[in-house]
Amino acid sequence: MSDSPTPTTSVQVMSRMFALLDVLASEGQAISLKAASERTGLHPSTAHRILNDLAAGGLVERSGPGHYRLGMRLMTLGNLVKSRLDVREQAARPMQELHRLSGHVVSLFVRQDDEAVCVERTVAERHGIHLTRTDGLRTPLTRSAAGKVLLLDEAGLLLQALCQLQADTLDSLQHELSTIRAQGIALHHDALGVGQHMAAVPVRNDLGQVVASLTLSWQGGDLRSEWVEALKATAQQVSTALGWSALE
Repeated sequence: MSDSPTPTTSVQVMSRMFALLDVLASEGQAISLKAASERTGLHPSTAHRILNDLAAGGLVERSGPGHYRLGMRLMTLGNLVKSRLDVREQAARPMQELHRLSGHVVSLFVRQDDEAVCVERTVAERHGIHLTRTDGLRTPLTRSAAGKVLLLDEAGLLLQALCQLQADTLDSLQHELSTIRAQGIALHHDALGVGQHMAAVPVRNDLGQVVASLTLSWQGGDLRSEWVEALKATAQQVSTALGWSALE
């Protein structure tokens, strides 16, 4: 790869950025600016500028004068992606079993910015319970049981920012989250549609972090105690598959 005299486009910048990250990834230790420049074919000044931009974003770290290595933010992002992929896989069969047991729709929500996004949902068909992937169903984190469960690990500053964004009250949200932590379940009546109710519980990864919310939705009537226990047990089953132990 070589520099071009023509103006650098966004695609070119991204291509050069990925080339530098690939070079850093191929090494077990920090490499010099000179080595990174030679291996990517980039002019040293171009490589230096891009590496500094990557370092500002935490994707790259400086290791001594003129040396660079991959940054810890890549590990954080990688773990987040891993958790989302793993939770879908591990939750699939338990979600189907919960639908068979309760007779109601089971959904899996993950966090995306300030929203809870449904990534899996059960559907009853002639030949049994199946899963459908639906990334289109979204709800603000502070406005649904699924979203509030995803906020259980968050501290005051972020909660305050979300409340300002959604015009909610911080004290009220913090009280709700405390109740959810104590009861282990969040309830939302008339959720996502007229007459529909939702119960949500957290799914945790091997570090005990909430990575998803598992929900049960139904029309009319009260939430039966056996459904509550089954929903919690299903979330625990998925969490255990992800490496979490409630005894830790």
